[in-house]
Amino acid sequence: MNGDDLLLLQGLPLDEDLTEEDRNLLRRYSRSFTGSYSHSLDGKGRLVVPQAFRERLGTSFCVAPSKDFKSIALYSNLAWARLRDRYAKLAPLRRELVEFEEQFDAFSFFGQECDAQGRILLPAKIRGHFLGDERDVEITGARDHVRIVAASRGAEQFRHFSENLGSILEVIGELDTGAAEKQ
Repeated sequence: MNGDDLLLLQGLPLDEDLTEEDRNLLRRYSRSFTGSYSHSLDGKGRLVVPQAFRERLGTSFCVAPSKDFKSIALYSNLAWARLRDRYAKLAPLRRELVEFEEQFDAFSFFGQECDAQGRILLPAKIRGHFLGDERDVEITGARDHVRIVAASRGAEQFRHFSENLGSILEVIGELDTGAAEKQ
């Protein structure tokens, strides 16, 4: 058992028998970004990146738009490169994809680093476009990236989610039932 396996097993009951499928599942999701934090930008546009996120991002990472262009995303260099490669492979297929790729590149800042206090200076272009003048932000895990959104927008998104939770759960139930029937 290596060090990574020992970390995966922390917090599990001692009598828990793990299959290889269980170990793979734990490995896959242990690399996900999860959690939510409220922070404020300082006067220079710097933001403290929570320690748990910094560890997963690595010492150098990319600040870019989220996949839906609704927030700022912090991607590990590898996650950004994978996403960027996916866009590059799709781009020749349609003019709209080339335009998307160009805008994604325009708002991507590769090789960003946190300072000794764990802060990152969000580039003015991306900060202005996605946060405007707002200083209070929510920093949340979003599977393969960290999502940064203005606190007011985050509250609005959560309100919308809460109002639609019943129908969302219905869709999940239908998908889950459909998947079970296929097995």
